Order: sequence, then C-alpha cells, then structure tokens
Amino acid sequence: RTSRFTMSTLVGSSAFTARPALRSASARDARGRATSAPSRRSPSSVVCRADGNPFVEGWLDLSATVTGGGADLGISELAENLGSDVYMDINGWHLFLKDAKYHIPLARIVSNRIAADGNRFDEQAVLQILKDCPVKVGGGKSTVKLFDLMPNMCVQDFTKIVEDYVDDL
Repeated sequence: RTSRFTMSTLVGSSAFTARPALRSASARDARGRATSAPSRRSPSSVVCRADGNPFVEGWLDLSATVTGGGADLGISELAENLGSDVYMDINGWHLFLKDAKYHIPLARIVSNRIAADGNRFDEQAVLQILKDCPVKVGGGKSTVKLFDLMPNMCVQDFTKIVEDYVDDL
C-alpha cells in the first residue's frame, strides 16, 4: 500500500501549522495573545512551521532554494561528497551520512569551522568535530559520538574530503 502526500494533506496535518501574517498592532499571535508591534510582512504572506515533519521541511527547503533563499548552495558539493563517501558502521551495516541526514549539518559545521580558522585545514579541528557530534541510537535511549561509529578508513576519507574542500577555496 502506498501513501500519497499532497500539499493539502500536509496542510491538514497537525505537524504543519500556517497562520496569516500579522497586519496591525491589534492582531493576535497563534496563541491568541495581543501583539505589540505590526509585522513587516505583506498581507498575503503566511508563516509556516514544520514541527519536525520531514515532508514539510523538504518542501520548505525546496521553496527557499527556488526563491533564492538557498544560502547553502556553496557547501552543496562538500555535503554531497561527505554524504556519499563517508558512513557509520553499525554491526556491519553501512549507514552513509546522506542516508542518516548528517551530511548537510556536518558540511555547515565544517564550513563554519574552516572560515573561523582563516580558510586553513586543521586535521585536529576536523577530528574534534566528529568527536563532538552526537548520534542518538536505540530510539534516543543512548548517544554515541559519530567518531566512534566510523571506521578509521571513513575518518581518513572524511578528513581527505575536507582537505580537498579547503584546497579548492
């Protein structure tokens, strides 16, 4: 049995809330409280929250990219390389960073760290990122560091990809 998700399905779900933008100081927020300042949004704009729904988050990401809000386009190659070449080894199963949805957040963190270091590659800083990245396992009952879930070969691949990224800057 397959499920089809349409925008009306997503809008009707409890995970997606939409409300009209505020137009005046006498307007009320989502909880019914009076607001003190008018919004600068146009009367036709809508405020949306995904509340963890991956379908809505994907749609919002796509709409942001199409409308020019895709600020992550500079790290997309780094994220793609990390996601397709680096994996976690869990009892012999290879869970690639892309499948675990870790490739884009890690690319952002790495990119910010490199910028903070003056666009220089620092292997210890890159390894520290992996050691600081928590991965929830067992439905959130335990947390394991990403570094501990990756085989040495993948850690080396991760640092090599980051080094190549820095060299291309």
